[in-house]
Order: sequence, then C-alpha cells, then structure tokens
Amino acid sequence: MKINLKVLNVQTVSITLIVFSVLLFKFIEDNIYTEPKIKKEDLQIDINTATKKELIKVPYIGEKTAEKILKLREEKGYFESVSELKSLRNYRRFKNYLKVE
Repeated sequence: MKINLKVLNVQTVSITLIVFSVLLFKFIEDNIYTEPKIKKEDLQIDINTATKKELIKVPYIGEKTAEKILKLREEKGYFESVSELKSLRNYRRFKNYLKVE
C-alpha cells in the first residue's frame, strides 16, 4: 500500500484548521456571551421614592397605574413590600422591576 504524501499533508492541514476554528469560535463565544455587569437590582426602582415619570418608564406601568401607585403611597405613607400592589393590573409583569428600600 502506497501513501500519497500530498493527500496526507492536505488532511493534516485540514484537521489542524478545523480544530483551530472550533477552539477559536469557542473562545469568541465565551467572551461574547458573558454576564452583563449590571445586576437586576440596579434596574429596579424604589416605589417609596419614585416619581410618576420614573414609574411610567417601568415596563407595563402606564400613566394610570403610576397614578394609582402614587395615590396608594400617599394614603399609606410608604410601602413595606412590593406585594402590596397585587391589586393593580399587570402586577405580575411589573413586580420584578420594583423594590422597597
């Protein structure tokens, strides 16, 4: 059996390039998809100090809901937890964007 050196060289180079490419893409993927440096807590706003304008910026909170939150805060003085807003529409959607400090 005779070995063709040209074919062997092409195969060696091909395998080397494939391995190199896989390692390169793995390295790039690991660096691209890293966790953001912003934490979830940094994106939450405090419902005891938020203004109407800040509340409206929260997803699923419109002008009417912001007014209701401010009215409840005015009546209660302050909130002890976000769960006190359960009666409001879309609570399940916007609760993760709010906090109480």
